[in-house]
Amino acid sequence: MRVKPRLFGQTEESIAMGKVASVQISTGVFWSEIRIDSSGGSEPITSHGHRKADAQRIRDLIEEYQRA
Repeated sequence: MRVKPRLFGQTEESIAMGKVASVQISTGVFWSEIRIDSSGGSEPITSHGHRKADAQRIRDLIEEYQRA
C-alpha cells in the first residue's frame, strides 16, 4: 500500500498480491528501497528507508505468497 500525504489527509493505493508483477530492491549505504510493479498497468509502489534485511524479507514474503 502506498500512502501519499496531502495538505488535508492522505491518499492510499494498494496492489492486490495476485497483481504483483515484480519486486525490485535497491540498496544504498544505509537504507534500501523497494519497488513493487503491478501487472495491471498502475504506477509502481515505491517504499524508502528499509533495512536491507527487512527489504529482502518483504520481497521473500511476496514471492512465497505468489508460489502458493
